[in-house]
Amino acid sequence: MTKIADGSEIYWDARQYDAFNAPGADDTAFYLAEAKKARGPVLELACGTGRLTLPLKKAGADITGLDVAAPMLALARAKAAAAGLKIPFVRADARRYAPRRRFALVFMAFNSLQHFARRADLEGLFSSVRRCLAPGGKFVFDVFNPHPGYLVRDPEELLPVAYYDDPAGGGKMLVNEQYNYDKAAQVSRLTWHYRREKDGQTLKKTLNLRCFFPEELLALAHYNGFRVLRRYGDFQRAPFTGEAMKQVLVCRPVL
Repeated sequence: MTKIADGSEIYWDARQYDAFNAPGADDTAFYLAEAKKARGPVLELACGTGRLTLPLKKAGADITGLDVAAPMLALARAKAAAAGLKIPFVRADARRYAPRRRFALVFMAFNSLQHFARRADLEGLFSSVRRCLAPGGKFVFDVFNPHPGYLVRDPEELLPVAYYDDPAGGGKMLVNEQYNYDKAAQVSRLTWHYRREKDGQTLKKTLNLRCFFPEELLALAHYNGFRVLRRYGDFQRAPFTGEAMKQVLVCRPVL
């Protein structure tokens, strides 16, 4: 079983993770455009199974993938090998990474920054990103825009969130979600109940996501030495508003 720093357990099985998230987010074109604009090496933090790493490499990006979860990286490497792609995949803690090269773009997609709940973790992450960036380089990331309706959900309520072909074979996997918002920690604590229809086997895994409210996120970037160049409300680059589901930030270190 794989846990990351915040205690999340959802990276226990990389094949289940891929099946759960298929067909995936709509962010590929956005991050590909950012990589092309960077005109230099790219580092993806929390690359997972290579959902973005592989298509960016296929499009010509000089990209490195970094993750702390060994099962995710193992599948990423296997997928890259099957596609005939040579991609450096590094197992490391994004808060403490000491790169051997500098990057024109560092990005962190799919709400991954929300795994860093404590101030010390966030300071470590931003400090690491500064070490990784070449002069003039950018840090791009996305997180949820917290929705009040989710923050007051009944913690005993179970809602279906996924129904997919079990990659282990033999039928479908049903996933139900419990959601409990920790007001003191400002963390959404989710429990996902997996039920394999073939044999009725069930198990529970946790996912913890720090919630960043819009003005707080701007302050977080500022006080960690980054200037926000642009802020979008989706991956089509729509202006950010209070109704947006996402917060997508393009930042650059302040010299």
